[in-house]
This record gives sequence, C-alpha cells and structure tokens, in this order.
Amino acid sequence: MQRPETTEFWINDRLPVPTALGLSLEQLAFLGALLVVPNLFAQSGAMSLGPHAFLDIASATLLVCALSVLLQVYGRWGVGAGYYYPQQATPTVFAIMLVASSQGGLALAYGMIFITGLTQILLSGVLVRLRNIFTVEVAGVAVMLTGITTGKMGLEALFGIEANAVDMHDLAVATITLAVLVFCNIWVRARFQAFTTLAGLAVGTAIAAWLGMIPRQIVTEIADTPWLRMPDVTGIGWQFDPDLIGLYALMGLSLTLMSLGTQTVAQRAVDADWHVPDLRAYARGLRAEGLSHMIGSFLNAMPQSASGGAVGLATSAGCTSRYLGYWVAGALIFMALCSKLIVLWLAVPAPVIAALMFYLAALLIMTGLRLIASRMLDNRRAMAVGLGCMVGVANQYIVWGLESSMPALADFMRVAGGLNGVLVALILTLVFRIGATARTSQTFIVAATTPDDLNNFISQQGRLWGARRDSVQRVRQAVWEAFDLMAHSDHIRGTPPSVEVQTRFDDYALHVRFIYEGQPLPLAGRAPPSPDEMLDDPQAAARLSSYLLSRLARRVQVSTRDGLCHLDLYFDA
Repeated sequence: MQRPETTEFWINDRLPVPTALGLSLEQLAFLGALLVVPNLFAQSGAMSLGPHAFLDIASATLLVCALSVLLQVYGRWGVGAGYYYPQQATPTVFAIMLVASSQGGLALAYGMIFITGLTQILLSGVLVRLRNIFTVEVAGVAVMLTGITTGKMGLEALFGIEANAVDMHDLAVATITLAVLVFCNIWVRARFQAFTTLAGLAVGTAIAAWLGMIPRQIVTEIADTPWLRMPDVTGIGWQFDPDLIGLYALMGLSLTLMSLGTQTVAQRAVDADWHVPDLRAYARGLRAEGLSHMIGSFLNAMPQSASGGAVGLATSAGCTSRYLGYWVAGALIFMALCSKLIVLWLAVPAPVIAALMFYLAALLIMTGLRLIASRMLDNRRAMAVGLGCMVGVANQYIVWGLESSMPALADFMRVAGGLNGVLVALILTLVFRIGATARTSQTFIVAATTPDDLNNFISQQGRLWGARRDSVQRVRQAVWEAFDLMAHSDHIRGTPPSVEVQTRFDDYALHVRFIYEGQPLPLAGRAPPSPDEMLDDPQAAARLSSYLLSRLARRVQVSTRDGLCHLDLYFDA
C-alpha cells in the first residue's frame, strides 16, 4: 500500500482537533442535507403518526448511520472494511417501501428491511468467489456510474423531477457555489483545501438567504423545535410478511451494487498503487452494512446506501483517515439527539446541494474513467464495459419501457438506479469468459522471431486478460530481454533453435514461462557485474541480462525438467 501524493491524512493518521471538527462538519453538511429523504417518506406514508414522525425517523436513521461508520472503521471480527465510508439515506428505496406500507403499514415497511440486511450478509459470503468477474474495469464502471447517479441527483435537485421553468435565482446560486468549490479545489493552498466543501456550502447558503430563497416556514420550524429530544425509535413497530421477501432481497442486491462502487472509490483513494479490488475487504464492508440494516429494521430507520459522495468529499479534502469515522459517528449521534440541528439542515437550499453533487460527480466520473483506462481491453471486455455504461446511463428509459410488461424487473431497476449497469457488466463479463483462456502457449523460432512478434503476442494476451498497461509494458520488456539473452548467448540448442513461451493470468498475477533445449541461464546476482567483470568475464553480459530480468519481474526462477530448461518470470498484474 502506497500513500497518495494528494493525501494529507492517510488511513491511520490521527487528525488534529480543529481539522477533525471542520471535516466532520463538512460530512454532516452532506449527509444531513439528505435527511430530506426520510422527511419525504414521512409525509407520503406517515401522515397519521403526528408531527414528530419525521424527527423520530430521521433520528433513527442518523443513529444507524453512526453505527455503520463505527463498524466500518473499526474493522474487527470479519465485520467492517477498515477504512472510512459512511451510508446515507437514498430515495431509490421509496418504491419498495411504499409498496410494503400500502400492504401492511409502516411497521411492515420497516420490518422487512431485516431481509435487505440479511441479503447483504449472504452476498458477502460469495463475493470473494467473484474475483474473476469483478475486475478493475467493472469496478471502474461502478465508480463512474456512482458519479453519474450523484450528478443526476444534483440535476433533479436543481431543476426538479418534473419539467419546469428554471428559476434564475436557483441557477445563479448553484453556479456561484460550484465556482467556489472549483476555485478552492484548484487554486487554494493545500492546507485549506480540506475545507473546500464547507466554504462552498457557506457561500451558497449565505447568497441564498440574501436572495430570500430560504422559506420563513423553515425558520419558524427551527425556532419551535427543541434543542434536545430523545427519539422514539420503536414507535412505528415491526412486522414481517414472507410475500415481500423477494422485493426486499432485490433491494439488498441493489444496495450491494452501490456498496461495491463506493468501496472501490475508498480503496482507490487509500492506495496510490491500487491494482485490483480487495474482495475480502468488500465482503467485510458489506457485512457491516447488512448488520446495520438488520439493527435499523428494529429501530425504524430508513434503509441507506453506501455514500460514494461522502467518500469523494473526504478524498477531495485530502483525508482518507479512518479516524475521521469516529469523529463523524460522534457528530451523527449528537445530531440525532439535537432535533433543532436536524431541522436546520433542511434549510440548506436545493441549488447549494445540487452544486455540491455536481462537484463530487465530476471527481467520481474521472476516477472511474481512469480505472477503466488503466486496463488493456479486448472486444469482450470493451463490450461488457460499454453495454454496462449504456444500461446505467439509460436506466430511467428502460424503467419506463418495462413498467407495463415486466413490472417486477422495472421496480428492481428503479431501486438499483444507474448502478444496475454494474450488474449488467458483471453478467456480461461472466458470459464473455466463455471461450477465453487464462493459459496460452506459442513456439517461436529463434532465427525468424523479431521484437514485434513477441510484443504483439504479449499485447494480445494483455488485452484478452484486461491486464494493467504498465504491467504489460514491463512484461514485454522482460520477455524480449530474456529471449534476446537466450538467443544470442548460445544457451539454446535444437534444430532449428526454438523457444516455447507459455503465459498464465489470474487477475492478480501474471506468469511467463520459457521452455527450450540447451543450457539454463545464469542466476542473477544481488548487484550487476562491475566494469572490470564486463571486460574480463565472458558470462558477465549474460549475468547483467539476468540481473535486469530480476529487476523487471517480481520473481525469476531457473530450473531444468526432463532435459528441458525452464525460465519462469512472475509479475504483479
């Protein structure tokens, strides 16, 4: 694991108190602003629960969010990813929650969330077996679609879900807020970039208040709400209906896809030398989410999705420390008990939130594109990535087309949102593996082989495997160095002299084996031959080439079997 250059506080770095308070406030500004989700659900399905229904649901949701963050950053006993990524309320669960509440009331809608958490825990058990299909390019699709989904939420917050005339004040506030965010991210000194989002939110909210965009009703509600209030987290109740298991299991699958994308962002932010997804960490993080949903089912908390926006927010501030999670969890608990703060966060204007989402979406989309571009893609992988992106971007149109003919599938795609494109990419990657092999073998005649022949062979295999471009470049250089050493140092015998090149790839490592008749190559020393040795020792040139091979490959092994010489080169994929 290598520390990224732009990271000021790495994974195990403790935070100074002023910095921790500022970053926690930024995270609360983002996570707290999405409390509009339980507010909308309370208004649509809890009209008979009284005026405090929203505060109870919001408090329970904040407490479960704090529990999830603590489980993730603590990372013990197989539960928790070990790095910072929180959860947030999401409107994508409305469809299933409203179906359940219409059939058995809100107690049933919240009780069945237990199945969602159980589904996530069960899926975490098989996640490690998906290493061959959850590749880096699929992870890049997940990150990119997470950014697109975040940007879409910002567009809906700014322009409204329905087609309405654009309010120029809203557009002006969003533009100014976004300009402040971009300016602070690019031109402000590094030590102050941690507070980029806080500056954007403060400026945007101040301008919105000056333009009279904050309703007086919100101000009145803030004044009338008590500072401290113990929420009734079990007032709605808990019920179970086997007929709804399928729907809530689909919700668990969709939230799992969101988790994979968010965890990819978090892993990529922590490690500058990130190569492939750590599926074991994914599984631990997914168990923590599932456990949080199971507990939240009894506390009547809204189901929550992993927040790629919050991770991107922390990363843009130069902080990937897991200790941020402890500060954020404490702030969430305080906010859950302070009702006035819950209502206060609803006063943040929609254009300000929209600008923040645009800012985070741009960062996430570019991160996803970098991940995809880091791999060499053949036609199989390119089709899986392209069709997955197309389905994720055009999700809403697909939902409209399936509503009448296949309502169950339409409901799932509506809940999964744009990240159903990740599921499509996963399925296509699995299907396209048919006919593709991780092992290849080709014989090269020494006299008729040129560097281009070996380079084209390795490049073709790299595209088939989806290997990293820099890894393939290193392999190409090492393969030609080895071939040139064997061909021009009289180590190869036979009529005609030839070398069989075998390759094997397993998504984490790349192995190249040379098999030939003749003499084994000299082993590489710990240091290259000296200038005097190069002049006096006939084998010095061969030992120098062997030394260069040992520097290019992770491991070099020379052996003899059944009268044939073997040269094995091992590389990180």
